[in-house]
Amino acid sequence: MRDFISSKKCKLRAHTKIHKSPYLAHLELDGGSTGITCAKLGEAEIMAQSGISNILLANEIIGWFKTQRLASLAKYCNLIVAVDDLENARQISNAVSDVGSTVGLVVDVNLSGGGPAGDSRLEGILDRCLVPPGKPAVELARELVRLPNIKFKGVMGYEGGLPDPCDIEKSNAVTRQALERLVESGELIEDAGTDVEIISCGSSTSYKVAADVRGITEIQAGSYILMDIYHHRFSPEFEYALWVQAAIISLPKPDRAILDAGGNAISGDAGLPEVRDRNGVKVVELNAEHVHVQTENSVKLSRGDRLDLLPSNIDTTTCLHDNYVVSRHGEVEMILPVAARGWFQ
Repeated sequence: MRDFISSKKCKLRAHTKIHKSPYLAHLELDGGSTGITCAKLGEAEIMAQSGISNILLANEIIGWFKTQRLASLAKYCNLIVAVDDLENARQISNAVSDVGSTVGLVVDVNLSGGGPAGDSRLEGILDRCLVPPGKPAVELARELVRLPNIKFKGVMGYEGGLPDPCDIEKSNAVTRQALERLVESGELIEDAGTDVEIISCGSSTSYKVAADVRGITEIQAGSYILMDIYHHRFSPEFEYALWVQAAIISLPKPDRAILDAGGNAISGDAGLPEVRDRNGVKVVELNAEHVHVQTENSVKLSRGDRLDLLPSNIDTTTCLHDNYVVSRHGEVEMILPVAARGWFQ
């Protein structure tokens, strides 16, 4: 990712919801990421405690308790927050003014209007915020710059749900159209007299398209660092670096084995896991505590054998575990805490 971004005009702002590890976040910063993205305020607090000072919160922070925490955290790091509502922005402004801190804000632009009329790929997937591109984004930005202890930073959008592995060419075209609407919103804000520093977007599915859209300043890719089945379909240049190891505990049929790790250990929300580096062995069912695998006739398995399972979705798998077992060349080097696990608020 560093090698790719270094040849582009945009920068990388690594999304740490994938791994929830300050250690890995620092590796990404050392590798060229200009800052990090967090999904939750709690995750941002954990990252800031590790000394990370440039953090974008890519979700709205709502309510008195959270805005007070946000204001306190902003004393210790350069914090940017997504907003899609003026009243919420005023609450944040009041909170940071009371404690003497400052928060950067970006307008969270809804990209569902970014493709051809009637394109169902854009409906629902991107309807995650309330600010349409264009004039509504300009109007909200105009109000944000007037708020005390607020620094207006720019716009943010999410297009990561658009790519379709069955039609990459069409996906790329729709993704580009959506992101051009985001850039257009930033340009309209500047035309209205407000400086735009950040036009932020991107994911590990769409980072190559996003990086080539003129005006995009930063890419919020995250899954690339560990990789999962879903994102690997779009970005096979990144190797798998994480798997869940499970043991065979039962052989109920000649072609069937049961493993001691199920949905409570590996996510199935983006599809079934896959067995790593074992031909003729396929996951066919996922229960809460068991994985069912089917084998071809040539494959012989025994109780106690261990299989490595690749998750379909990595961030909904890492949040199920307390630690990573970090190895190099088959030797365990350390047990690394998933430090921001459980910090959902």
